[in-house]
Amino acid sequence: MGGFLLFSCDKVKDVFQEKDLLQRPVAKRCSECHQNIYNQWKDSRHAVAWTSEEFKRASENYSKTKCLSCHAPYEITVSDKPNLRDFHREDGVNCVACHFRDSTKSMHGPYDVFSPPHPSTQDLQYTKAEICSGCHQETYKQWKTVATEKNCQQCHMPSEKGKLIQKFPFDLFHASKEVHHHGFMVPKSKKDFFDVKISKDSSGVVLKITNLKVPHNVPTADHGNPKYYVDIVIYKDGKEVYTDSYMITPKEAFLPKQEKVINIPYLESYDKVKVSLSRKLSWQKEAEKIASYDF
Repeated sequence: MGGFLLFSCDKVKDVFQEKDLLQRPVAKRCSECHQNIYNQWKDSRHAVAWTSEEFKRASENYSKTKCLSCHAPYEITVSDKPNLRDFHREDGVNCVACHFRDSTKSMHGPYDVFSPPHPSTQDLQYTKAEICSGCHQETYKQWKTVATEKNCQQCHMPSEKGKLIQKFPFDLFHASKEVHHHGFMVPKSKKDFFDVKISKDSSGVVLKITNLKVPHNVPTADHGNPKYYVDIVIYKDGKEVYTDSYMITPKEAFLPKQEKVINIPYLESYDKVKVSLSRKLSWQKEAEKIASYDF
């Protein structure tokens, strides 16, 4: 009976295997079975990694070749930058770039699944931060210095119960499981992610900000130009008497668990200080507010 079942499974694979899936097709092709994941991906920054106006400007219309391979990778790698592919570049960081491996001629992912349309290989590397390290090298190095159990996927690819497949009859082969979100979101920091303190000395007002909960620099980027803004308003007798703003770039970022000191040259007395934090990601037109703190 066991031999018969194995024979039957092989026959099912022969009947349903779709050869073009092993030839690195466009992401849209994967949507025929993985509709939910595709819909998440197509609205992500990975999907527009090659075509976004921000990247065109930053790469000087694709002339800065060192920037290109992570925006249209042939096959992602651990630690090393991937190679640039010479086809379907408009797909950006697409499905097969992350999941297809030439070494096994199969799709890789965290689960051991039966998938007749294409061979599948369970690969637990997909449950670890290392899978992101080839392209996000600088952020990965920052994360490595922090003693944390959180990995990239927990924050940027949160999971929920669901099915990997939506197409009949292949959906019948898959029970619901934890499926990671493929929108690759950049979650916004919350107020308690930072410890903010105000004091005064002979030089003026001293502002101290500590990144308590984000397990890498804030802001962080291997390339691009994300920014955080620190806005300060000082009040006396209910009126604004001093305002200032400080821009925080990846070079002067809030480091994990480390205190950043900003000296504000205001020597007069005051009744109240309001500190506001906001951020502007590389592709955002306007800054978005994160939190405010009153002292």
